[in-house]
Amino acid sequence: DGTSVLELFHPLIREWFAERVGEPTEVQLLAWPRIAAGEHVLVTAPTGSGKTLAAFLWALDRLISGALPGGQVRVLYVSPLRALNNDIRRNLLQPLEELRLRFEAAGEAMPDVRVLTRSGDTPAEERARMARRPPEILITTPESLNILLTSRRGRAMLAGLATVILDEIHAVVGSKRGAHLMTAVERLVRLSGEFQRIALSATVRPLDRVAKWVGGCEVHGEGENAVYRLRRVTVVESRAPKLYELGVRFASDGVEAPGVAADGVWSWLVTELKRLLARNRSTLVFANSRRMVEKVTRLVNEEEPGEVVYSHHGSLSREVRAVVEERLKRGELRGIVATNSLELGIDIGALDEVVLVQTPPSLASAVQRIGRAGHSVGETSRGSFLALYPRDLLAAAVVARAVLEGEIEPVRPVEGALDVLAQVIVSMTAGETWRVDDLFAAVRGCDAYRNLPRRQFDLVVEMLAGRYAEVRVRELKPLVAIDRVDGTVRALPGAERVVYLSGGTIPDRGYFHLRVAESFALLGELDEEFVWERSVGEAFTFGVQTWRIERITHNDVLVRPAHARQALAPFWRADERDRGFELSERIGLFLEATDHNLKDPKLASRLEAEYRLRPEAAGALLRYLEAQNHNLKDPKLASRLEAEYRLRPEAAGALLRYLEAQKSATGALPHRHRLIVEHMTDPQDKGDRSQTILHTFWGGRVNRPFAMALQAAWRKRHGVPLELIHDDDCVVLTAPGPVRADDLLGLVSADALEGLLREQLESTGFFGARFRAAAGCALLLPREGFRRRTPLWLSRQRAKELLEGVRRFEDFPILLEAWRTCLADELDLDHLRVVLDELRDGRIEVREVTTAVPSPFAANVSWKRTNELMYEDDTPAAGRSRLRQDLLRELVFAARLRPRIARALADDFRRKLQRTYPGYAPRSASELLAWVVERVVIPVDEWGELLDAVGRDHGLEPGAIVAELAGKLVALAWRPGAGVSVVCAVESVQRIVRALERGQEEIVLSSAALDNAPAGEAVASLASLRPRPAEDAGEEGDPLAELLGELLRFYGPVGREVLARTLALDADRERSALEVLLDEQRVVVDELTVGAPGLEICDAENLERLLRLTRAAARPAFESLAVERLPAFLAAWHGLATRGAGIEDLRAALERLFGYPAPAELWESELLPARLEPYLPAWLDALLAEGDLGWFGCGKERLAFALAPDRELFLA
Repeated sequence: DGTSVLELFHPLIREWFAERVGEPTEVQLLAWPRIAAGEHVLVTAPTGSGKTLAAFLWALDRLISGALPGGQVRVLYVSPLRALNNDIRRNLLQPLEELRLRFEAAGEAMPDVRVLTRSGDTPAEERARMARRPPEILITTPESLNILLTSRRGRAMLAGLATVILDEIHAVVGSKRGAHLMTAVERLVRLSGEFQRIALSATVRPLDRVAKWVGGCEVHGEGENAVYRLRRVTVVESRAPKLYELGVRFASDGVEAPGVAADGVWSWLVTELKRLLARNRSTLVFANSRRMVEKVTRLVNEEEPGEVVYSHHGSLSREVRAVVEERLKRGELRGIVATNSLELGIDIGALDEVVLVQTPPSLASAVQRIGRAGHSVGETSRGSFLALYPRDLLAAAVVARAVLEGEIEPVRPVEGALDVLAQVIVSMTAGETWRVDDLFAAVRGCDAYRNLPRRQFDLVVEMLAGRYAEVRVRELKPLVAIDRVDGTVRALPGAERVVYLSGGTIPDRGYFHLRVAESFALLGELDEEFVWERSVGEAFTFGVQTWRIERITHNDVLVRPAHARQALAPFWRADERDRGFELSERIGLFLEATDHNLKDPKLASRLEAEYRLRPEAAGALLRYLEAQNHNLKDPKLASRLEAEYRLRPEAAGALLRYLEAQKSATGALPHRHRLIVEHMTDPQDKGDRSQTILHTFWGGRVNRPFAMALQAAWRKRHGVPLELIHDDDCVVLTAPGPVRADDLLGLVSADALEGLLREQLESTGFFGARFRAAAGCALLLPREGFRRRTPLWLSRQRAKELLEGVRRFEDFPILLEAWRTCLADELDLDHLRVVLDELRDGRIEVREVTTAVPSPFAANVSWKRTNELMYEDDTPAAGRSRLRQDLLRELVFAARLRPRIARALADDFRRKLQRTYPGYAPRSASELLAWVVERVVIPVDEWGELLDAVGRDHGLEPGAIVAELAGKLVALAWRPGAGVSVVCAVESVQRIVRALERGQEEIVLSSAALDNAPAGEAVASLASLRPRPAEDAGEEGDPLAELLGELLRFYGPVGREVLARTLALDADRERSALEVLLDEQRVVVDELTVGAPGLEICDAENLERLLRLTRAAARPAFESLAVERLPAFLAAWHGLATRGAGIEDLRAALERLFGYPAPAELWESELLPARLEPYLPAWLDALLAEGDLGWFGCGKERLAFALAPDRELFLA
């Protein structure tokens, strides 16, 4: 009971709770004994059940009672939303102050318990203060936690944790963001030792799997001897039923064409919203897109004397969102129109009702949104679905009933994400050197990597160490250095900054900042494509204000308030969200039940009760079916729809008309166990092409891979591509002739599915987007700077180039991760196999029909097809032209088309590449080793130059550094008795020997000190090296060509003798390797520098950089002058030093004064006579009469001149 549970707490805390809160809730009664016992717990309960207080109160008791000494961070709270963190801090500060006063009144001392938040918005000075004096309770986000763990000061701040609270985990457990979070939690164990984990979640399932995800593993032992023991996490689940009052409404008028919302639906929507807003004190309206939020906000506020509602979404600035939330709490707004930005538990005060404009994309989202109303313990959550078109009405009815039944989709944690792993490895090695085996053991303590194969881990480490840069792909610069002799790994200098710049798992979409022109205050963000389509002077709505564009820069759109009556709402492009199979199956089963029970007189009342259709909605649904089944005229049918499905009468009627139209078109309704194949003429093609629509109702996560497999199978059988699009309910294909259903559906079987996807998936934009996101998360596409926007088109282009470069490799880990993301996280292959098997054995019935126009269920996907054709990009079809390569090379690579490069410029460029230029040299022995590994081979003369640079820049003794690296560096002579030619790392010797096709016994190894001493330590290290992944699988391509290409990366133009001398190559082998590089366009052979004695060789990318430097050097240079020279310049510029004569000089003088406001009498008495000798007033009269020149007033007795077309610019 509540009394006994409260006995766990300090008496004064117990008193405070009884007075301020009352009785503990069910979830608090269940959780506190477990938490007090020190157990790890997963607390799951509906919104408003007191979960957060259940998590915090015991930690507060320990801090206040002194059981946990203060002075350091003892409690860490992590939630996915920054705004939620601010609420949590406010909600903690109030009870802490009340408890302080209570302790003071009782004469007891209460320790100071400080609560601070840390996020990307936290100012730098506050972060510094926090590091100097850490709070007892720190509130942060997953991204900021990982940033803290990357920095030395952040790790020191988190070294004394006793409790970690993970809130709203249902929002992250099924995503890479959750994997990122839990790797950070496991890293905390290394700093603080074991601590208590308390995870909080709204309704989530399966609970045992989520509990395992929260717990992870204790790691005992090190390296290959590590032993993993699962942490036990106790599940605390509330059994108290959540009470709902739901209704589904639909426009009863103005919608004639099924699937298309007519103009009248918007006026109905506004009327309905205003009615709901008027009956409530506080209302939260949800929509599924930011554009819809902006449109609904504008429509509701039109013709109102003040602001009734305000928009709220992630593209509004944090400051604007905070003001909106406060205004609603204070009663200054009747409601907020929001996206999922308010889906989680941000405090916006008590809500009377939630209104859903458009059905949420998932059952979990619907439960979360509706639960925002009636948020207090035991209250009923009131929610209204406002469906805008019949197909949305169908989904709303099904979702409403699922919410009442407490059904949500199961969540599946992400496992083995290699892009997140890459980021975590860079972060972990930024602050300390790790043994590779220990790093692998530590990573596997996280549930997301518990089953990670060692080979995949090694591939990621090798990628980060530059394996693909040194062998294959130039863009992949190393971020970590592996010491293969010691078996250790550490981050290179600068890697930490890359984590700060590009860390996290949320893809960067290159949004523009929207700012007020005068103050530069941030209003929010705009989509890149929306900005591209705008121009200066255009107006658009944002929030509740209309804004006019003043200027567009690389990063910002500067605006001023406008008063335009008509203005468009902005749009934000986003990746398409596919509906899951679970909700899709419920829709299919609803259609099946409706189709089978049309004769039941109680169907309408069942729809009302179970699906929350109002009587008019149920009636509309029945009328829809009536034309196809004459037994629908039973008057009790509509009431049954209303009772079971919570549809209002008009909604039930509309739904039935929609189903009626579909059944009239196709003869039967598609459902869970019936697939309708609809054949129709392609409206986009006048030829003999046919369009076939498969009404599956399997959801986008199943339809998408099914569509891809169909495309691959069709091309395999017929040798031509198949045009195909899909949505959540249909798959539409356009074929060059009639297609029979059995032939089409027989193309794809469950057994052949993976092979077909392997052929098709990589060629899709869907895969390209996942590869881009993975490459960004793995730090391969870093942002340009903290305050500089990286355009989305540029990120896409860089990702495409990277993908093109790594396609031919069997083991590139981020390509592997893109495949894993698609097949394991995004596409539902398990359920696709289920329905394919059901099709094969007849459990799913197949019916074929022929139609002249798309049936109602296909209307949306047909519109999607039209939209695709209208906005199709310029991506060329697969394949390449037959253009002759020699003609292309003759044109593009001809020397006469490029400038010659100055020898001094090329020499400085080489020295910077080789890090011998002042300020560029390696700073330590470990950095020098990493540099030698990256260069592969360094000619002996350049080795001496490099050692001298190290001494010059950093005051280090070259001999001492070489001695420190004695077992890791070696000098090579190509044959006995010959002098030393190159210096390399011990780990590179085998690769060099393999590329040169020589036996290791032919090459003489000696000390890198160049003292002819034997390389005993290096030889021993060489014998102990573990083979690298590339050596296990065999190098791809020509090893010698790869080695030459790697060597040329660190030079500008050089003569061919440099290569021969460095590697002792014979002419034939050198020529053969160069031909490979020329065919791949990786090098250019030509006379490249000024005064070149003959042909030179240069890496193609280095030549491109040198040409840019050459052109930059040729541009005129501008130098600032002393300010004392400004008056003389202005006098000359305005013609005061040398006065003009004539009407043309007057025209020039006025142009320099356009827009300048001056007293009217001064123009002809002072200003113009000072510039012309003589000045005649008739000249000005002539210019005003004959051309576009005009004047305008700008203040009392002041005027200015301007050309007529430009006058508005000065008057704005």
